[in-house]
Amino acid sequence: MSLPDPLDQLPARPVTVTAGAAMLFAGAVILFLTWVAGIDPVDSNGARVFFVVLWGYLAWGAYSGGGWVRVAIVAIVAISVWGSFNAPSLASAWQAMTLGDLLAKLLAAIALGFMLKAEARHWFASVRELRAQS
Repeated sequence: MSLPDPLDQLPARPVTVTAGAAMLFAGAVILFLTWVAGIDPVDSNGARVFFVVLWGYLAWGAYSGGGWVRVAIVAIVAISVWGSFNAPSLASAWQAMTLGDLLAKLLAAIALGFMLKAEARHWFASVRELRAQS
């Protein structure tokens, strides 16, 4: 006898949520591959591992109905933008970004757009209500 999968009890997941979660996961994969392949010059392996795990966890959170993921993406992007304005110049801030970082953040911004669509918002709200009743 196997335990029921909690994801089976969720309402039908909209394509926008699935696509958004897939983009977040793709960002984690891109960060990992550009690091392992040596495409990105990485000063801190620990920081790279942190962000690979972070984007992967956010992908899982979105896929499993965590509406908080949208807030987390906004916070991460806002901190990144703040860091750009805190640099000596915007040009130097953009030049310091690696290809993997840039692609992961671009995918996260697109994923956020998908997860802010009406059907995704309604789905996240219904998942939150189901979990509150449990």
